[in-house]
Amino acid sequence: MEKNSLLKLGFLILILGYINGCSSVHVIDLTWPLDNETVFWNKNTQKFTFTRQIAGERNGYWYAMNDFCIGEHVGTHLDAPYHFYESGWKVGDVPPHRLVAKGALIDLQNKVSKLGHATTLDVSDLEQWEKAHGTFNNETILLIKFGWSKYWYNRTLYMGSEDEKLNFPGISEEAAEWLANSGKFYGIGVDTASVDPGSTKDFKAHVIFSKNQMYNLENVMLVDDSLPAKGFTVVALPMKIKEGTGAPVRILAIPD
Repeated sequence: MEKNSLLKLGFLILILGYINGCSSVHVIDLTWPLDNETVFWNKNTQKFTFTRQIAGERNGYWYAMNDFCIGEHVGTHLDAPYHFYESGWKVGDVPPHRLVAKGALIDLQNKVSKLGHATTLDVSDLEQWEKAHGTFNNETILLIKFGWSKYWYNRTLYMGSEDEKLNFPGISEEAAEWLANSGKFYGIGVDTASVDPGSTKDFKAHVIFSKNQMYNLENVMLVDDSLPAKGFTVVALPMKIKEGTGAPVRILAIPD
C-alpha cells in the first residue's frame, strides 16, 4: 500500500475512534435517508422499495429482516468513473484513500436567487472562491451548494419539471474542465440530481470528470449553513458494489 494511502487510513481510524469516544465531536451528515420519498432519476429507474419485510416475535425473541431493491443512482449516491468512461474505475475499484479527503464548499445560493434553474458553476465562481479563501488544496472533495436541498421532498420542484424535461442547476463544461485540469480533486458533490445541469443533452461534466477518474456525489444533503467554505474533512463511503457504475453513499463532514 502507498504511504499516502496508509496515512489516510490511519487518519480515518483516528477520526472514527475519536468520534466513538467523544460524543461532543461535531459530525455533519450530508446523506438523505433511503425511503419511499427518495428522489429517483426517471420512470426507468428502480426506486427504493422493500421487497420483503419480516418483523415479529420468534421463539421468545424479536427478529426483523428486510430485503430491498434500488437503482445504483437513487438518492445520495456516488457515480463511479465507469458511469461515463469505459476505462474508468467501477465502484469497487475506487481507491479507498480517495474517499476520505479535505473538503471545500462553494455556496452559490445568491447566484441561484438571481438566475434560478439556469444557474451553473462557472470558472469565475472557482476563481472568486480562491480569491477569498486561497488556492484549493490538493486531494480535495469539492461540494457545491445551489440551495436545492430545500426542494428534496417535492420531486417536481427538485427535478424542475413534472415530465422528463429536467431543469435544475449544474456545472458548466468550462468549470468541469478547470476542475479536472487542476488535478486537485478526487470528487465533486452537488445538492442537485446531477453534476450536469438538468437541461443537458451531452453530460459534459460527467464525461470530463469520469475521464479523469473523478467521482461524483449527487443529491448531497446540504440543508443548513453549518459547513464552512474550507477547514473540514469529507468521508464518502459508498456501498462496495464491485462492478457498480454507482452506489448509495453515506457522506459525513467533520469540521477541523
